[in-house]
Amino acid sequence: MNFETFDPRHDPEPAYWAALREQAGLRADWTWDVLAVQAWGMRAPLLVSVARDGGEPVGVVAAGWAGLRPRRTSFAPGGRPRAGVLHVHAPGSPSLPGWWSTVDDRVLFGEYLRAMRRELGRGCAGVLVRQVGDPGALGARWSRPTEPLWTITLDGLRDREDWLRTLGKKRRSNLRAVTRQFEASSVETTTGAGDPVAATELLRLNAAKYGSRLLPPAPQLTAHLTALLRRPDVVVLRYTDRDTGALLGVGTIFDHPRWPLWRHWSMVPVGDGGARNLYFHHFGRLVEWALTHGKRGIVLGKGNGAVKASLGGHAAEQFVVARGR
Repeated sequence: MNFETFDPRHDPEPAYWAALREQAGLRADWTWDVLAVQAWGMRAPLLVSVARDGGEPVGVVAAGWAGLRPRRTSFAPGGRPRAGVLHVHAPGSPSLPGWWSTVDDRVLFGEYLRAMRRELGRGCAGVLVRQVGDPGALGARWSRPTEPLWTITLDGLRDREDWLRTLGKKRRSNLRAVTRQFEASSVETTTGAGDPVAATELLRLNAAKYGSRLLPPAPQLTAHLTALLRRPDVVVLRYTDRDTGALLGVGTIFDHPRWPLWRHWSMVPVGDGGARNLYFHHFGRLVEWALTHGKRGIVLGKGNGAVKASLGGHAAEQFVVARGR
């Protein structure tokens, strides 16, 4: 097995990349132009490695080459750290794995680590892999549980009413009241990219709730969101006030043949003029969209577990694992 390693900031798109992305079912954030913009906004250089066997791609791994002293700012330096670890995660979707392969994962990461030590030198201390469902499958000696990944399965459901009947009586009654509330309100729902600058500003409100003083979240970049929103496989739901034209909320879906990802969500706080219950109204729209387009379900991401469970979501354990020397 041989590996080709690319830095999307500088390297052109490989000729086989579009076909590989389709074969692997990788969503919009793995398109090369989006990767390139995302890479310039990361704290560590993004390295995309493609495993090939007999000339055919059999795997891909995306990892930040993180120095031993973490950067508090978002923008990666022009060069590479001399020493650090490979932090494997999906480039723009922290809820999903940063790799795909047709071979055994233990074999893939064993070969990957050897290849990256040749690429990066002795300073490569190991690899840290996030969003692992079965740590034993990677042959890891060290693992820790992280936040679970939430999904909602829609198999066998025909419409919104079918979904509502799967929920508890109190939540079902609440969602029906929310529907009546928005039918009588001035909030308008539209589908489309809209203004990426306004959307970026709104998404930063949600991002600011996470992280820590030591390592605050990297800000949402306008260029990155602009590249995403112009893609046909990114669905944007926007909520505006008809009376004022103000943007009240925005959500994005990264489409997939079976399991689209609910990627972004943010809304103006109610105390600042936002619409009460907009989160629940938006969730209903997500379900309607998925059912209309024949999806098996939706990947809901991490966090807000109690609410997602009340809306029909199910949690799957996730781990972070490390492989070293």
